Amino acid sequence: MRDIDLKQVNEHLERLSAEDILGWALKQFGPSRLAAQASMQKTSCVLMHMLGQLAPEVEIVFIDTGAHFPETLALRDEYARRYGLNIVTYQPRQTFEEQFAKYGRHLYLFDDEFEPPGYRECCRLRKEEPFLEAVNGRFDCVVGGLTRAEGGARSHIPILAEDPRFAGYKLYPLARWTEGDVEDYIAKHALPVHPLYAQGYASIGCSFCTTPVRLGEPRRAGRWRHIREAHPERYGTQGLYCGINLEDRRFEKEA
Repeated sequence: MRDIDLKQVNEHLERLSAEDILGWALKQFGPSRLAAQASMQKTSCVLMHMLGQLAPEVEIVFIDTGAHFPETLALRDEYARRYGLNIVTYQPRQTFEEQFAKYGRHLYLFDDEFEPPGYRECCRLRKEEPFLEAVNGRFDCVVGGLTRAEGGARSHIPILAEDPRFAGYKLYPLARWTEGDVEDYIAKHALPVHPLYAQGYASIGCSFCTTPVRLGEPRRAGRWRHIREAHPERYGTQGLYCGINLEDRRFEKEA
């Protein structure tokens, strides 16, 4: 891991625009050692567009869990085609059928807190593990789309943080952005966005574990709804996370 004074660097990055933060990262790490992860949600769209303007050769890591909505895969292909992006798709080692044969059940239906293994292990196998295999030893820094405005475990994210899982750094250029900032950028550049947003989805992951958000619910209420509502005494309205972003676990106790 490169030796970086995180306190000093974050103080500097807090004063920069998102584009300038990406420019700093390109100079610090070089385009061949910098990657971005993309889920095809709105912040991913913003970052992919910015990188397309600054350095379209930067690899954009997309994890195909085998359970994405067709619209998610179509949006990935549209961004690659429209903006000439270097989007590379990675997959888990096992298919869902092979995973079922090993465990004797669909893990995403169960809660690791009460009857492990469950959805967190499914996410680890199908998201986190292939992501780390894709970046470990190849990249020194990976750009992500988390924002503090999302609240919960993400309220405290720094712009640059260590990620010891791959001996590198995670960079969040949009950390200070509000939802309005994201919407304004998308409108200004006429960016295509996931069509399920128009159907009431607020946070979009695997099709098995994502539902629309009802009126008055927090934006992550549609993620792993079946887990949360099966144990309201444990979770209440607490947002649940897949674990691909270390910050979701690192700052969980502060949420």
